[in-house]
Amino acid sequence: MTYVGWLSIAVLSLFAGAAWLAVWSRRDTWARPAAVVLFLFGIPVVGAAAIESLGWHKPLRLVWDLEAGDHRVLAAKMVQDQGIYLYLDDPVRIEPRPVQLPWDNAAANRIQKLMDEAQPDSQGQFMMRYEPSLDVAAPQFHPLPQPPLLPPKPPQERGLQFEQGA
Repeated sequence: MTYVGWLSIAVLSLFAGAAWLAVWSRRDTWARPAAVVLFLFGIPVVGAAAIESLGWHKPLRLVWDLEAGDHRVLAAKMVQDQGIYLYLDDPVRIEPRPVQLPWDNAAANRIQKLMDEAQPDSQGQFMMRYEPSLDVAAPQFHPLPQPPLLPPKPPQERGLQFEQGA
């Protein structure tokens, strides 16, 4: 089950709990204010579930489940003075992850150079190194790793070795 399913279950349980408390509290008890608190707590959870499930490009600082390391960038679109939009191949998820970076001339030039200089078989793809931090600088971008030129050699068996005894 994906995180959207878990968020939906959490929202459903919050509101089911609030409804249960409101229905069964016939007199003034702690249950009625608890139902109001559950409702107020449920509003941001519903908002988070809606944002997570829409599939829009999220700013990189708000992506909470992206693992650190190198990620393949499948596509990029740069809109000047607005943002850099990327589709990342996340190994944890099946579908590509849409990410938005704030506009940065240096990062945009680096991305454009990587897309222009990419190998014909890579279709303009490149790598992005992501490290979660509070730093607002753009992540590092580099070309795809080169495939090995020769296939790996099979391990060689050691022959018989004779030692001269004393």
